Amino acid sequence: MLVIISVLGGAPPPSRGPSTYVVVFSGPQGSRTYDDSVAFFGGLARSGLDVKVLRYFSSIGVGGAFAASDATAEAIRQRLHPILLLNSTVVTLGPESIGSSQAVTGFDYFLGGNVTGAGVKVAVVDTGVDVNHPALGGAMGAKVVGGYNFVDDNNDLSDDDGHGTAVSGIIAGNSSAFKGVAPGAELLVYKVFNKGETSTTLIVEALDQASTDGAKVVNLSLGGGFTSSSLNSLGQLLYSKGMELVAAIGNDGPDPASAEAPGDLQYYFGVGSSVSLATTDPQAEVSIGGKVLLTAMPMNDTPLTSGVIGGQTVFIGNGKPSQVAGLNLTGRIAVSVRDHQTLFSAMEQDAANAGAIALVVVNDSPLSFTANGTTGGPALASNDTSYAPRIPVVAVSGAEGSAIGKPSGDGTNVTLVVFKPGSILYPAVFTSLGPSDEFSVKPEVLAPGDSVVAPLTGTSAYVEGSGTSFSTPQVSGTLALLAQLRPNITAEEAFSMVSLGATVAGGYFGQFPLQVQGAGVLNITRTLSLPFALDVHYVMLYPSTAQAYSESVAVTSFDGGSLGSVSYSGSYPLAISSVGSSGFTVTASAASSLSQGEDRLKLGWGGYTYSLPVRVVPGAIWVGYDAASGQIYSSYRGTADALVTIVRPDGTVLEGTISASHNFSLLPEMTGFYRVVVSLPGSPGSQTGRLIVMSGLSSQSGGASGTDSFPDFVPFGVIAFSGMVVFLAMIYYHTEAGAVRTEAPPSARAP
Repeated sequence: MLVIISVLGGAPPPSRGPSTYVVVFSGPQGSRTYDDSVAFFGGLARSGLDVKVLRYFSSIGVGGAFAASDATAEAIRQRLHPILLLNSTVVTLGPESIGSSQAVTGFDYFLGGNVTGAGVKVAVVDTGVDVNHPALGGAMGAKVVGGYNFVDDNNDLSDDDGHGTAVSGIIAGNSSAFKGVAPGAELLVYKVFNKGETSTTLIVEALDQASTDGAKVVNLSLGGGFTSSSLNSLGQLLYSKGMELVAAIGNDGPDPASAEAPGDLQYYFGVGSSVSLATTDPQAEVSIGGKVLLTAMPMNDTPLTSGVIGGQTVFIGNGKPSQVAGLNLTGRIAVSVRDHQTLFSAMEQDAANAGAIALVVVNDSPLSFTANGTTGGPALASNDTSYAPRIPVVAVSGAEGSAIGKPSGDGTNVTLVVFKPGSILYPAVFTSLGPSDEFSVKPEVLAPGDSVVAPLTGTSAYVEGSGTSFSTPQVSGTLALLAQLRPNITAEEAFSMVSLGATVAGGYFGQFPLQVQGAGVLNITRTLSLPFALDVHYVMLYPSTAQAYSESVAVTSFDGGSLGSVSYSGSYPLAISSVGSSGFTVTASAASSLSQGEDRLKLGWGGYTYSLPVRVVPGAIWVGYDAASGQIYSSYRGTADALVTIVRPDGTVLEGTISASHNFSLLPEMTGFYRVVVSLPGSPGSQTGRLIVMSGLSSQSGGASGTDSFPDFVPFGVIAFSGMVVFLAMIYYHTEAGAVRTEAPPSARAP
């Protein structure tokens, strides 16, 4: 509990300054949060700190937005140790593609039947909204029931970009011509963007207001600008209040590890983009020696293949005429490396003339062509208006094409296909990919985001757009439907239903990996019909080379039924046990190597089968947690001290060391995920173990002899103001890292 000794009256915040911060000193204090925030800033002022308050928080926690010098902000950090202190940075709208306006009659995202999202409030943090558009009711209060303009500090929600109007319409539009995913939901719109830019300060202010206004779901079709630590802090505060945060994963694909914050972080449901039925652009798949490449994309205007074609490779350098002259490429796949001089059209012509059946162009950097600033597939440039390519041309990143982009790559077996997706579920070429870290599956799902229809601001017309900004609101709308249908489930259970209901996507060469599609492509009908939910929306397992790792999954039944079966398919050996009405346990056996694996659990219920992603990250060191004793156990037996890193739910990082054959204590003092890494200094890749602890509850067991005391950060929630000095404000006390307890853990816990 937060104890305030001196309380000040509230005064209107002064005008905004150019240097702004967000600070949170503690979690929410119920109806006292605003008053406590006012008192806290009053105490800062009396202590001599020059702080100009811009906004007092009333919901997400005690604190607010303020303007101050860097020195003052650092003094607050050093003296008060807030759980969140965020320096404002610029956030921009992602590169979305918007087509021309078009007439729409009866366009319908709605698949909810009797469930419309009625009574559920969805917050849209974006560019504003055109409340006059017919799809949004034609007036304030019809569909948009609240919000605020944080750019101009007024109630004018006018959309000067169109992005927010499109997002709002996809979520909850409702007219005779157009229906969104949840046409009965109410919208709270918070304008934070001005000419495509905003600040992290304004976004946090909007999230505080959304929480105050009773938003259940928050749509964040934005990315970048935040640090992982600050976003984790913010996400944990909102997650603990039951809010469901849905965020775009970004448009920086198809390179791996391109997902952006906040969609790539723990408390945010990250959404990527799949193609839609309106997508007409060709797609490409390439397999080299049986390995499917993630960065393959067709050149613009390239011809399609007649099914899958294959052949052996011949390297043609940079594809210059002198390098191709005299080569016999009949029945072969030509491979060239981009040199920024030779036109791709010239490469294609010369390769086709030499008999090649296809051309693969490898980028001259490790990344894909899109990452180098090209929108869509690279152009087959030519000054000859009569030119038409004869063979399919596909581009791949330098990293993925390195095996064939050199003379030693000759004779490699390559198969490829270039096709129009039609009704095939397929990732959009621009969607960002995971993984983001070794504690999550990102993206969580895909939803159609390539050539989708949305309301056009300033008119009664509609527009076709592409980007993860437009796939994300489809998931937000689905969560609004679930909030009406299953009002008592937790945010995590709602996320699990979206994951379980998704349709697993696969191309010509098999299922796409988790880092591409997560659980699969959003399937609204299947999600709403689920008769159960889980307490997780994916499973992470951390076996070591010497010991197995288990995780229990809890089930909530809506129809009184229970799981009929749980099985798996994938690349890592898993065992399923304790299957019953309350859940099941999944165990990853001891690892034969440190290679990561992924699987999909198959859950049978009432004659239907549902899929849940499982990711396995082996380590040389085994780590486990025992909730009864509050200790984390490690199999580490080396002679040097091992480094222990704990990332708390609020994003703060604790570091310490443990000596060989000892354990350490963890005091989980807040709700959320604790991410634990034990590693030897200087060799994090080969001598590492990992663990996730959720709110201090976990089923892992194991042990070692001895116990080290790890720095336990315990919130001491007392604030005292006296004269010009702030004595205490959520200060965290901890024990010394070197203290060692001599008692050994129970012998049954020895690995």
